[in-house]
Amino acid sequence: MSIDWSKLVTPEQQAEDRRQAEYDAAVAARADAYRLESDPLKTEAEFDAIKAGTEPDYSAWIAKVEEIKARYPLPDAGGV
Repeated sequence: MSIDWSKLVTPEQQAEDRRQAEYDAAVAARADAYRLESDPLKTEAEFDAIKAGTEPDYSAWIAKVEEIKARYPLPDAGGV
């Protein structure tokens, strides 16, 4: 029986794989939250502004985006 050294995964590679998985999960969670929570607020602000002939008030949308970013922070890019 011989060892296939090409399949060796270093601790650094394992850490990078974990970091990438955490990053991918946070990005996916943010995308879902944006679609379900913040996008409707932006659409409503734009619609209301068009109907009223004014500039859109994006304050509720901006607050929701900031909340989502805080809820699903991206992992630090700090290296091993």
